[in-house]
Amino acid sequence: MAWTFSLNVTNDTDRDLELVESQLHWGYWNTNGEEDKGPQSIKAGQTIQAVGVKSAFGPNGYEFSCSWKDNNKNYEGSMLEPYGVVSLYVNVPYNNPNEATCRANGYFEVNEWKDITHDGHNFVRDIRISNKMDRIRKKEAPNSLYTDWSKIDTLKVVENVETIDLNQYIPSGVNFEKRAIFKTSIFKISKKLWDGVNDVDFDSLYLKKREVNDYFSVEVTCIRADASKIETVTRRGKIKVKDERFISTISKKVIEKVSTIETALKFSEKASVSEDKIVKASVEQELQTELRAKFNILNSVTTEQQQTEKKSIDREFEAPNDKDMDVIPWIFSKMILLYRTDKENVTTLIGASEWDYAILNRTHEFDVMDNAKIKVTTGGEN
Repeated sequence: MAWTFSLNVTNDTDRDLELVESQLHWGYWNTNGEEDKGPQSIKAGQTIQAVGVKSAFGPNGYEFSCSWKDNNKNYEGSMLEPYGVVSLYVNVPYNNPNEATCRANGYFEVNEWKDITHDGHNFVRDIRISNKMDRIRKKEAPNSLYTDWSKIDTLKVVENVETIDLNQYIPSGVNFEKRAIFKTSIFKISKKLWDGVNDVDFDSLYLKKREVNDYFSVEVTCIRADASKIETVTRRGKIKVKDERFISTISKKVIEKVSTIETALKFSEKASVSEDKIVKASVEQELQTELRAKFNILNSVTTEQQQTEKKSIDREFEAPNDKDMDVIPWIFSKMILLYRTDKENVTTLIGASEWDYAILNRTHEFDVMDNAKIKVTTGGEN
């Protein structure tokens, strides 16, 4: 019985996929069970058996390759920008391990492909070819202040948080929702370093140059009250607390569906000594060096609970004779945000990480009457 391989393809793009290359190194073309019928083109929206082969003269294996590209000529005969190429290679030899690859470049994505096993003779595979731009346009964006660049852009610019009296930013009332209070100037990433940005949507330098206007980063300082660590002090009671600065404590991932900065600024490729990988690694290192110079906090990206230049002040609060008092830790954090502006001038957040920078404790008093608490905020420290 002959050994066989067949590939069923669903073309989920809006263009026909034309066969541009096919080579039969060993075996017979056998598409749809028809001998000598080679690989087929696939119309937009169509699902067909695009290629089939069988072994030559029994258990002698088969080896072949073929490629498809999009028909990028419009109805008026003008040439449009091509989407890319999908390539298939299969080798099932008589006495060596099997191998098969199905790859796409440009805008194409190959979904549902499964590698063949190292042994075995008969395989049926199904793939779905799509345009990644369709996926990106349908992608659900996380909804938060930080994904809306227009709101971040309105914040006051402060280049160095160490020069600011943070006390002036502590509100008189208690609001547990984190809010942004100021930002640094933006750091625009030069095009020569774009290969150092691990953009999961535009995952090649080709796509970045085609679809992106700018990559830029900014540091945003935020404030929030830590509800989990509020201390209540009854009338005439005392409490000792600690104000801290320069704590550089890494926070948990701050925004769902967005990469962390450390992920967005490094490649996921395996280490390699090939020349192109070395070039990519040097670009990545150069970009991270420039970002560390701009945002010093990036020095602690990869170390959990790292403490750098930590400074603390012991403080004691005493509740009034006639009031209870809450002592609330206010946490100032730094967020490093990485944005992409595409050719349609849509700015999208693609990476975010956060570090707690300072904890300042403040009191909020309560009048006590008939078991009811009426909040009387001090607006600052006692």
